[in-house]
Amino acid sequence: MVTRDYWMLSRPQRKLYRLPLTVAALNEAAGESEWGGNRESHIAFEEILEREGIKRPGARRDGTGSGGRTHAVLVRSLGLAFNSSETGRLELTLAGTALAEGENPSAILKHQVMKFQYPSVYSTSRGVDISRSFKLRPFVLLLRLLLHPELGGYLAQDEVAKVVILTGTGDSGADAERVAAEIKKYRSVGINELEFVERFGKRGDTFNKLVKRLGYIANTVFNWLEITGTIDRLPGQVELSSKGRVEAANLIEEYGRTKLISNPEDEDKFQRAYGLPPGKTKDTRNLSGAPSISRMEFVRRQVTTKLTRMSEQELLVDGATSDIVARLVEETGFDHAEVAKVAAKVLGTDRTLDNFLYSYQSLPHSTAKDAPRKFEQATAELFRRVFKLDAECVGQTGREPDVVVTKPGEWRGIVDTKAYSGDYSLPSSHERAMREYVETYRAAPGAPLRFWVFIAASVSKGARHRVRQLADLVDSPGAVIGMLAWTEMIRFAQKGKIDSERMADLFALNSELTMEDLKKVLSTDRDVSLG
Repeated sequence: MVTRDYWMLSRPQRKLYRLPLTVAALNEAAGESEWGGNRESHIAFEEILEREGIKRPGARRDGTGSGGRTHAVLVRSLGLAFNSSETGRLELTLAGTALAEGENPSAILKHQVMKFQYPSVYSTSRGVDISRSFKLRPFVLLLRLLLHPELGGYLAQDEVAKVVILTGTGDSGADAERVAAEIKKYRSVGINELEFVERFGKRGDTFNKLVKRLGYIANTVFNWLEITGTIDRLPGQVELSSKGRVEAANLIEEYGRTKLISNPEDEDKFQRAYGLPPGKTKDTRNLSGAPSISRMEFVRRQVTTKLTRMSEQELLVDGATSDIVARLVEETGFDHAEVAKVAAKVLGTDRTLDNFLYSYQSLPHSTAKDAPRKFEQATAELFRRVFKLDAECVGQTGREPDVVVTKPGEWRGIVDTKAYSGDYSLPSSHERAMREYVETYRAAPGAPLRFWVFIAASVSKGARHRVRQLADLVDSPGAVIGMLAWTEMIRFAQKGKIDSERMADLFALNSELTMEDLKKVLSTDRDVSLG
């Protein structure tokens, strides 16, 4: 195998939004069997991936579980699992365990992506074998480049494919200067195709074939970079979001000053160190001394996988209800009493909300045709289940807002969801539509209109000014809110820190509702119970 002179990332999944379910499935499949060379375990994992909808079912290419192994490589490459020489089994790291047990996926995966490095167990493995001249945390370098004053706050996919992943061998400030100079040169004069193929191609490569292969890697780089919450995706490029600059600088400060993890040739040592979740500094577990997997643990692992999949689409905030337990019994075939016992423990974790929000946050960025409708439906469900309001999706019935929320007998609110990437600027067409909605609902019989709000992935600087103008124009208060502040507001509500009345007050600010606004509320208000 020829050593690669460019970055590689495992990419059996286009994005990382289903990784919590993949990790739970891997934990279920691994059990007590040896993983390395164990085709039965690999096939079992592949079957679970198909059962849970992560991998498309169908005829397997070779019947050896290679599809399962590919997904396991992704999990291991992000420091979430490792082949333990201590036990002979595939073991989850502390970060992998936290992810499988329902802790906040966004925080864990951002941490793992920012720590991702070359060299690593993954980069030095057979079939990958990236040159040891690459000594960096790639996502630290990418953020440095996005902040570079001469690059305009953006990176194009072809620039990452043809320049960054080839020349980005370090992540220091000096390395960023060197790579930025190469990007500027590429933007100015392009590249010599023959020289490019001769230097980076393999036997049989044409320029187009090589660029296509490198382009897949660059696209995966952008997909992983989304986890940092600092960028907006545009056709063929990424750019720092309006609020991403400060966060990018903070991430560079935190991860750019930390030494690379040593011992990439020692899987146990390296992966235990890489697999430390936020707040943990050591993994002191004695895995060889752990008891064998009991019947209850066996049941727990499968129930956990099922609930992780359910929580991607459903708000399981009511715990182990009789309906949930009945569905789990039907899907697993396990005894009702043991399923009920396990489900009560699993649904006592934060997975009840965090897994749902992790999937929910991906919807505004999704290119799927049904993503806008799913975003609208999920938003209505959040108003119903977390804020305890009536919420109806009416946007499919004509000239109507997406969602109308009601506190029966007291007030109504209008909600418009904007499912697309990039900073939302409240364009004039949306302003005209909201004016019509406000006039219609203010004149209609029923509870008075209390607020209107736009919910988007992120918000442009100019949107707050346009919100004030619109509020004055329609003589009715409203707001715009980005996903970061909105999901934090939902978490506060679930904890009893914001009720439906306070939510309505916040949506009547006539501006963008920000994280700073929420912090002010929490610093001046006592906790309130949900109304």
